[in-house]
Amino acid sequence: MGSVLRVTSLVATTLVALFLIPFLVHRLGDKAYGYWTLIGAVLGYYGMLDLGIGSAVQYQVAKALGDRNPDTANRIISTAFHIFAAVGAFILLSTIVLAAFARTFITNNSDVHIFRAVLVIVGIGFALGFPGRAFVGALSAHLRLDLCAAVGILVLIIRTILIVVVIGRGGGIISLAVIALLTDILTYTCYYLLLRTVQVNLRISPALASFHSVKELFHYSWYSLIIQLSDQLRFSIDGWMVGIFVGVSAVTHYAIGSRLSQAFMALLIAILGILSPWFSQLWGSSDLNAIRRVFVLGTRASATISTIIACTLIFYGRPFIAAWMGTAYLDAYWPLVLLVSAIFIDVSQQPSVSYLYGVSRHRFLAFLTLAEAIGNVGLSIFWARKYGLFGVALGTLVPIAVAKILIQPAYICRHLQLSLKRYYFDLLGRSIVPTALSSFLLWVFLFRKLTFPNVVTICSVMVFQALIVAAVALLFSFNKNDKNMLLGKILAILHRQRRTALGESLEIN
Repeated sequence: MGSVLRVTSLVATTLVALFLIPFLVHRLGDKAYGYWTLIGAVLGYYGMLDLGIGSAVQYQVAKALGDRNPDTANRIISTAFHIFAAVGAFILLSTIVLAAFARTFITNNSDVHIFRAVLVIVGIGFALGFPGRAFVGALSAHLRLDLCAAVGILVLIIRTILIVVVIGRGGGIISLAVIALLTDILTYTCYYLLLRTVQVNLRISPALASFHSVKELFHYSWYSLIIQLSDQLRFSIDGWMVGIFVGVSAVTHYAIGSRLSQAFMALLIAILGILSPWFSQLWGSSDLNAIRRVFVLGTRASATISTIIACTLIFYGRPFIAAWMGTAYLDAYWPLVLLVSAIFIDVSQQPSVSYLYGVSRHRFLAFLTLAEAIGNVGLSIFWARKYGLFGVALGTLVPIAVAKILIQPAYICRHLQLSLKRYYFDLLGRSIVPTALSSFLLWVFLFRKLTFPNVVTICSVMVFQALIVAAVALLFSFNKNDKNMLLGKILAILHRQRRTALGESLEIN
């Protein structure tokens, strides 16, 4: 149930974004929305202050629940809550300092006051909500991802209604910031109330926080933190590169391709989230042959699905942008192509990442991702001066291509005792080539010359083509045993989640 709701929440968020982005751009203007995008990037950097503790809370609390030790669970949650509270105070102070120096990077004097107000309002909401990350980790440890997703859907509905009503009646970017503040508070309040329901004896107190728990949390979170920092550099710094070297208004244009590519990545991660715990279970039983079979199946699935989505976005990206945002934003198409290509290279091999996390070998991933992020920053700065939006996107693509095509597969195959030839040709080649070819032929001979008067029409065609290509891809990428294995595991996990939720409900009653 949790996996279904997570995908549902992601799809709902994507659909809402398809509506809200043009709605906000056309009512706020390119410059105001560009500022909003830059402030969102600042929050992304603040997110790095999670320090990997959120994932550590999930691990430590789950372990305590498995040991039937509620006192340890409360100790971990309390420690994490107070760490995050201290981080929230730091975020609030940093926001005030950054707002005070806004004039150094906002050249238009008339915009400085608005930028400061929006930054402070949104920063307050982010700082107040930061301690709530401990609640999210604890809910995940209880396998209640369904509750987290349900809260996300509820808040999404409320936020969307408020934005449409307030901005539609003439509200500006400051009103948008206030809405963000209120919905952030609502989100983490809901998480807290739900956790009190799920964990009956929940206690959060400074007396429960301990230095020993801090050491436990950071011991697990260190490499996750490096990966989080690197991901922020890889995917959140582009907007600033565009703002500095091209212009603030151009940030809005670049954000179109960025948002679509990020939705692509999030969808694949949500679909394949089953793999990491699956690898962990098999690793615990020392069943290398089963790990290898799951890796092969997962790679075929991720490569096939990511090829379908990437080809659809690339082939229909230009008319989609025109119908969605207007022809004035078609300069976002080629950055979209480069960013989608980069995400495709990454998520088509998502099982490799899941394997590294699942068997606790994410140290390699941490430093590879960090090197990739440093290359991204350097190349984006260099090429942005020459090629503008295209150069920034190219700076993202090249390091990902080098890391994910040349380096990561060699490491993974060595540990799994797979030949590189089999990995590149049998797994990736067999999944990608027929899928991409069928997608290309359908587009060329059936849909390329169609006219698309609106977003609904083009989305319908995109979904229709994707379904046809998926049916064709199944004939080439998967055998009968693969299909049965994947379906059986999904059904088993869903059944176990329902049984766990029922058991907890009976205990409460």
